[in-house]
Amino acid sequence: MTGPIAARPARSARPARPRVLCVDDEPGLLKLVARLLERMDLDVSTAASPNAALTLFDDEHFDLVVTDIRMPGMDGHAFLAEIRGRDPQVPVIVATGHASLDNAIRALRDGASGMLIKPFTAAEFETEITNALQRARIRHDALQYRLLTPILDGVALALTAAIEARDLETGDHCRQLGTLGERVATMLGLSEQERTTIRIGGYLHDVGKIAIADRILLKPGKLTDEEYAEMQRHADIGASIVQTHEAMTDIARIVRHHHERFDGAGYPDRLAGEEIPLGARIISIADAFSAMTNDRVYRKAIPEDQAWEEIRRNSGSQFDPAIVELYEIIADADAPPINGAAAVTPRAVVDPVVAAARPPRLSPNAP
Repeated sequence: MTGPIAARPARSARPARPRVLCVDDEPGLLKLVARLLERMDLDVSTAASPNAALTLFDDEHFDLVVTDIRMPGMDGHAFLAEIRGRDPQVPVIVATGHASLDNAIRALRDGASGMLIKPFTAAEFETEITNALQRARIRHDALQYRLLTPILDGVALALTAAIEARDLETGDHCRQLGTLGERVATMLGLSEQERTTIRIGGYLHDVGKIAIADRILLKPGKLTDEEYAEMQRHADIGASIVQTHEAMTDIARIVRHHHERFDGAGYPDRLAGEEIPLGARIISIADAFSAMTNDRVYRKAIPEDQAWEEIRRNSGSQFDPAIVELYEIIADADAPPINGAAAVTPRAVVDPVVAAARPPRLSPNAP
């Protein structure tokens, strides 16, 4: 009698390769282009005519189409129109040896995402393909984020309500942070996705407090060193709660790092300066302002002008000074930022501060 069959160790699934449909009536050129695409680790299907390509397109999904312009039966312009009728989003690159301005303009009007002029080099081809796929991925991610945003907002606000149910004095603290942080992100000219990330990061910044004992969270007096160390864990716990999917990574980084200090003396990782994610630097100031101007179990609220003075005093040590300047612009607006929508700040006033506040280049992972 044989023993039990050991289960094979699961293999990690390899990410699906982008699929490309290549269309050209010249067999030699079609083979060459297919080879170049395969060298880029793309999954390639070929068709020698537009009609054959449309049959493939109707049956399968493609992430990119590369097509010639001059082909018998149906030229590239008509083929492009057919593709656009089936999928308005798929990027299409047209390759042509007839490099005229009219031809290029017409192809772009038909919905082409890019153009290759024959003869082209392998480097030119690879650059155009890479750029087209990257633009398509960015558009897709932005669309998905936009569709998911109402759901994320709802979940975030539900978690916020759970936090505030344990500490009634915080009131609308988390919602205030999200709103105020998003306004600063708008002043910085950040993308819709980045603004949404910062808003939801503000909503969820204290979600880790749900795991902190009431005897610490609701203690009216000063915390002991041990209690303070336990309270600090809420940043790490919150990031773990939020980081349930890679799409939440940037939000989780705001939650984890909103108590870092610009001088490196904060927690949990003692990051300093621009090592701290931009969203966390923005939310940390809103957090301090809202905490000072709302009643807490351990102290009464202070007036807004005193709170801003305290923030200015800690500019450059606890807070990013360039972001503090942006908040001062909001504070000087006619309508209070917390209690209502402030007047739109003229771009000419904001731009000099933005130049100082925004890092030279946001990393892909930066919120």
